[in-house]
Amino acid sequence: MNGKIRTLLLCVGVLLIVLCVRAFCIGSYRISTSSMENTLHKGDYVLVNKLPTSRLKRNQVILFTSPLIKDRSVAPLLVSRCIAQPGDTIQVSDAGYSVNGILYPRSPNTLSFYTFGQEIKTSLLNALQKLDIPQRDMKENASLVRLRLTSFEEYRIREELTEMMNNRFIREETVHYRLVVPLKGIVYRLDEALITACREAILAETNGQAEFRNRKLFLDSKEVNRFRFNQDYYWVLSDNINDAVDSRHLGFIPADHIIGNAWFCWYSKDKKRIFRKIN
Repeated sequence: MNGKIRTLLLCVGVLLIVLCVRAFCIGSYRISTSSMENTLHKGDYVLVNKLPTSRLKRNQVILFTSPLIKDRSVAPLLVSRCIAQPGDTIQVSDAGYSVNGILYPRSPNTLSFYTFGQEIKTSLLNALQKLDIPQRDMKENASLVRLRLTSFEEYRIREELTEMMNNRFIREETVHYRLVVPLKGIVYRLDEALITACREAILAETNGQAEFRNRKLFLDSKEVNRFRFNQDYYWVLSDNINDAVDSRHLGFIPADHIIGNAWFCWYSKDKKRIFRKIN
């Protein structure tokens, strides 16, 4: 009898350990969006490191919930790449992301829209077929054709085109901006760009008491040009920049909305992606 009780207690103990690990350390999640293609595909299953850390690392792929949805128990899970940490100054340009003056080049998996003239359509589509590159979201009118490609696919295609064709094969420009990511306990001077990016964060930290008029902040009906943040924030962007919800739409992501970093893909319909570390 004592042996059965010991076995039962052992099983209960193991079950509790497994439940604690899943709840607080590691969790398995299914990717439900295409926002991180081609790093992650919709339908992939990933392991997420949920251990609390002082800071997420730049360039990590993270799971989080939208700060626009207050009830996190019903909020859909989002996935993006951590571009900037609390206190960082970020500047986005066509070349990539500059963080504190250091340039982080565009990921080769970043999807962007490209346009080209009808006069080179046949040659370009032949290049796509030769390189086994899909015709993502291709649309056209009488003069232009538009489709989405990764940066690496762009590089491969350009190798197949003449100089004249390359001049007519154009990537659409990235929206440029410069922002400071809020760091807990620090007072920041509010300019127009920071007010726009921090709108939801300020509303949350003031329990909805903040007012915004003419791109200015008002507290207790008084204009305020400085603000102290009560928690850390992050700036996240998705590799699939044209088909994702990230900081461009949500603003800064508060630390308490981040579930953890996705570090391992354990199942995918693409067999080459199974048991692969996520970069």
